[in-house]
Amino acid sequence: MFRVAVTEALRSGGYVCLVAPTRDLVRQDCTYFRDRLEGTGLGVGEVHGGISPGERRAMLDDLTKGKTRFIVGSAMLISTGPLWDILDRSALTIIDDVNAFDEREHLRLLEDLDCPLLFASATPSELQRFLERVGAFSNTVTMRGMPFDVLPTKIHRIAGVWGEPAAEQLGHAEALIREHLERKSRIFAVGRTRGDVPKIAKRLEATYGIPVQQLRGDMADSAEHSKRNRRSGVKVYGATTRVEEMRSFREGAPAILAATNLIGSGLDIPAADLIIITDSDAFGESEVEQLIGRVGRRERPSDAVLVTETTFEKNPSRAMGASGRAKTFMPSGMRSNSLRFRRR
Repeated sequence: MFRVAVTEALRSGGYVCLVAPTRDLVRQDCTYFRDRLEGTGLGVGEVHGGISPGERRAMLDDLTKGKTRFIVGSAMLISTGPLWDILDRSALTIIDDVNAFDEREHLRLLEDLDCPLLFASATPSELQRFLERVGAFSNTVTMRGMPFDVLPTKIHRIAGVWGEPAAEQLGHAEALIREHLERKSRIFAVGRTRGDVPKIAKRLEATYGIPVQQLRGDMADSAEHSKRNRRSGVKVYGATTRVEEMRSFREGAPAILAATNLIGSGLDIPAADLIIITDSDAFGESEVEQLIGRVGRRERPSDAVLVTETTFEKNPSRAMGASGRAKTFMPSGMRSNSLRFRRR
């Protein structure tokens, strides 16, 4: 995508936009573009909720002057009127991990763009109807092999106990966690909800005696972002920022990151060789594939632990029978009112 973006920017004399689903992925892509384009005079602008309005205005000013040739931003580019116009006038707009965008809020608006569009997806069949409507499904380019040799990730499906808390589910992967800590690996521990993340982190710190970083959607990107949110009445979780937590995780070895499914959207962390997905039945199939894809990115063995059978809240995409009708999640022999908890 980087090569396509540079080629089109130079050919057209205009600018290219790259839209990513999370702020963390936007920062990662920005860093990659800036490192590769250092000394070329081709500027890279960054747009997401974590940067200040002043920084955004400066970026737009540089775009007007022709200094900025690449804009990397979040869904804010799609859902904000003036920024949407920037996409519409671009020489090319690239949508990274299109499956992660909301159908009503984002994909619907993308259909109205007049600029050339390039969509990146690991599971395009899940968005076949949308991609057909915009004419992309019949014009595909497939990566048939990884750009470097990697060993396949070994997947471990482990049955947990119904109702088992996410932090307790980590016990099913204890042997693998200790093995990877000895290897100086980086480890992901994924929780279904924001509330699970601090509990998972606390359990891991108490068990293995190392600091555990956290990543969840209600964390501020920076101190300035935190102050801005507080002034707006937006509640922010934690005393540290997403940037600080991700930096500590990237630089540590071994290191553990407790997170929600935010990490599933394209993050590339070197030396990440183990992921534990708690309550894995609650995630969709493509979501699980994306999460597993965070490991196995180098020439070392990697593992993915999927803890199953812990929740009734299975994802509907996994719950269709051969007839196309949704399966029931009620265990056989159980009546529906047996799940109603009453005071004695």
